[in-house]
Amino acid sequence: MRRSPNTNILYALVRNVARVYIRDFGELQNLQNTNRSVNDFVQKSKKRVESIILEELTDKYSNNSYEFFSIGDSKTENQKDINDCKNCFIINALDGELNFKRTIPFFCITIAHKKDNILQNSIVYNPITDDIFIAEKGIGATHNNIRMQVSSEQKIEYSLLGIDHINNFYDHFNNENLKELLDSAIGIRSFGSSALNICSVAAGKLNAYMNYIEEPNLLDAALLVLKESGGEYNTLQNGIKTKSNYFIVSNEKIYDNLSSKLI
Repeated sequence: MRRSPNTNILYALVRNVARVYIRDFGELQNLQNTNRSVNDFVQKSKKRVESIILEELTDKYSNNSYEFFSIGDSKTENQKDINDCKNCFIINALDGELNFKRTIPFFCITIAHKKDNILQNSIVYNPITDDIFIAEKGIGATHNNIRMQVSSEQKIEYSLLGIDHINNFYDHFNNENLKELLDSAIGIRSFGSSALNICSVAAGKLNAYMNYIEEPNLLDAALLVLKESGGEYNTLQNGIKTKSNYFIVSNEKIYDNLSSKLI
């Protein structure tokens, strides 16, 4: 699929900066120090990647009135600032941080371009497996240059579900209904990276993914991949009031069937 100039720049950028994570992933596998040392190492690696991304994007786009928001840590910008931006890049340098820390190769870099509060293009990249997901508004989404489409499965009993932070669901939804839901699915997986899980739904590998999230903009890059693959994002309800931080991504029919068991 032919890419826009914007997407080509992001593609080259994430492939270049991935070398930092590839090198540090190997170092982590051999690191035998305390947990604090590992944590400090991970934070330095993340900051290095973030710094390179911001530096390169600023160099290429700052003269065109772009803004740059780095999200996913304690210094996250106000969501209102992101939603009000005219033209901006939203960067998450490390989604799936715990996986990276434990040398589990399921984490990613995400970058989304938003204009007038509408996502234009995005990229999600796993530097260890070299899996790259690209989406462009109105054009489509690809996984390693192959066009993607969500699963057409309709029945929960044939569905493979992804659920992270499962305890949050038990706390806020009816336990019996949730138990029935989990028992009826063909399998449950918890992988620890929201962006990659959403991309797995977009590629038809998972039929649905549910999670709890405090910062909606963390999902922006992956949600454009999902939308351009024919998938849907919905909030979940517990029958009393909307729990806007609980969400599900899937095709339309699976959402109807799953949500009916949670309400």
